[in-house]
Amino acid sequence: MGAAHNPFLPAFLGALEAAGCQVISIDRAEDLAHVDADIVLLHWAERAFGEARSRMGVARKIRALLTGARDAQRRGARVVWLVHNIAPHDARPLQRLIWPYLTRALARRADGFITLSPGTVDSVRRALPDLAAKPGVGLWHPAYTDAETPPDLRDAARAALGFGQARVLGYCGQIRPYKGVEELITTFRAAPAPDLRLWLAGRPGSAAFAAHLRHLASGDTRIRLDLRDLGADEFRTALGVCDVTVAPLRDYLHSGSIIHALSAGRAVLTPDTPFSRALKAELGGAWLQLYTGALTPQLLDAATPAPGRPDLAPFAADTVGRAASAFFSSL
Repeated sequence: MGAAHNPFLPAFLGALEAAGCQVISIDRAEDLAHVDADIVLLHWAERAFGEARSRMGVARKIRALLTGARDAQRRGARVVWLVHNIAPHDARPLQRLIWPYLTRALARRADGFITLSPGTVDSVRRALPDLAAKPGVGLWHPAYTDAETPPDLRDAARAALGFGQARVLGYCGQIRPYKGVEELITTFRAAPAPDLRLWLAGRPGSAAFAAHLRHLASGDTRIRLDLRDLGADEFRTALGVCDVTVAPLRDYLHSGSIIHALSAGRAVLTPDTPFSRALKAELGGAWLQLYTGALTPQLLDAATPAPGRPDLAPFAADTVGRAASAFFSSL
């Protein structure tokens, strides 16, 4: 189950199919009760809040989810929770109120769990004690195919933005408060290096947040913003404009934006977290340039592109799919 529009799902479900799994997509919790499957894989439990915003509506969604999972287990299925987040991002009051109940209930119901990095399994066990004694595995978030921008399109886009041979730091993707973009803008403005440029492209969380970001960036001609929903080709080109992706994310478990940047051959400057630390151990310090504490102008100035291409073989769909299938079989 999960949001069909998110690019993660085609990548992950394609990996399962490549490993020989037959995938049945369920978009509503209410339909779970009617599915006959060996494994019920639960995604994005926080969707219940988007589908029903009243307390009673959310309660009905959660009840349907848990009842459907229980009925599937009675038919012989194993319930696996794919834990994307410890807590929902930018949580509203209703989410903060209900989330602890939902996560405890899901953890108790689940037969096992998956995270999207070998480095986050222990984080989930600590945060969700009801999963601590249950089988769990950290699979890498699959790399995105066709993420690279052809050199001619990259050069044309940089020229159109007036970047030329400047060093371009950027963030591309959904731009929401928890992603630290405000900190990135204010820190960049304090960076004196005249050859640095900042490029932010993607859909902001709201019109008010977009206006706030434009205000923060106003007056610094080195900053370019393209705050809108980008098509797949536009996103690929926007990401290709960057020499280094800067992701000042802190309160998160996994990041598809970081995986997308690496898939496009872009080094990432980001805080030291269990997820980024595991990526650095896998790919090396040229690709994951980690820091602790606050983002500083000195860190931005020192960020450098990585040579060549990262070795993304551990993130390939067939590798991830085989590991997932083996975990399912173990249950």
